[in-house]
Formats: sequence, C-alpha cells, structure tokens
Amino acid sequence: MESQYDDGLLTTQENMENVDWDRVDGFGPVSEGKHLVEIENVSGYSHNFKEYTGSRAKLKMRVLAGLDAGKFVYDDLNLPHRKEKAGNQNRRLLIASRLGLIEKGAKDNVDINWKLLEGRQAVVSVVHTKSEKDGKVYANVTFDGYEGPESWQAQAASGAGGSGPDQWADI
Repeated sequence: MESQYDDGLLTTQENMENVDWDRVDGFGPVSEGKHLVEIENVSGYSHNFKEYTGSRAKLKMRVLAGLDAGKFVYDDLNLPHRKEKAGNQNRRLLIASRLGLIEKGAKDNVDINWKLLEGRQAVVSVVHTKSEKDGKVYANVTFDGYEGPESWQAQAASGAGGSGPDQWADI
C-alpha cells in the first residue's frame, strides 16, 4: 500500500490555555538536591515588585549529569535597586563571588556583567516549593544554592555524588 500525502494535514490548532512555557523544553521539574549545570542563557527583564519596579536576571541552566540530565533549572536574580531588601543584595553577591564574577571581600564599587555567566558550569541546590496561588510544584534554587563546578568533582571523589548536606563556610 502506498502512502498518500496531504499537506493540508499540516495546518493544526493548539490549545495553549494550560501550557507551562518554563517546562516545555525541559520535560518537567528537576528533582531536589544538587545538580551540575551549564548556564545556557542569562536574560534581563523588568519586574513589578510590591513597592517598586526593578530589573531581574533570568538564568536558564541545563542539568549536565545524573537522572535529570537534559532538564532545565531556572532562577530569577534581583538586580540592584535603591529600594531592595538587604537579602537581595546578599544573595546576588554570594552568587557573583561563588561563580567568579567578583572577588570575595571586595570593598570598592564593582561592575558586574551577568551575561558573562553564559557557558559557565555551576552546581545548584534545588528544592521543591508548591505555589499557593496555582498549586503547581516549582523547582527553585535555594538562597545559597550556587557553588563552583569544582565542588561537583570534590563530592564525586568523596563518594557523595551530587547529594549530601549543605556546608557553607562563607555565610
């Protein structure tokens, strides 16, 4: 039997009502724990906070190892604003120092180009949180959940793999 081709079948309609665009290319949330990732994209956008409108960086990270390899983790990073809370600056500086964008302990004003993170590897710690608003479960990077990629090799060498208790000497 010969196949009969009909290009008219190629015009379709998609119901977009329940599409979660943050998960389309990553096939669901990554599991809780530590993951070796590559930061594929860093994009800037404006966000309306309760008390001000400020800038954010969205990090798109692909998991490189383990059962979640190929999945994506996303994180939003609040960028400097005169009305921001101290915790926002603390998290931002912790990430920038751990990933090599600034020197830990710097006291002078520093310029930070978050786009330089693209292509870099890191280890991120992920927890699941359930949204009260929509009931969905989200994979979130913890406040202090960034380490340099060398910590992945150190954990593997110690037999801990990509898991184990968090230990932070710098906070």
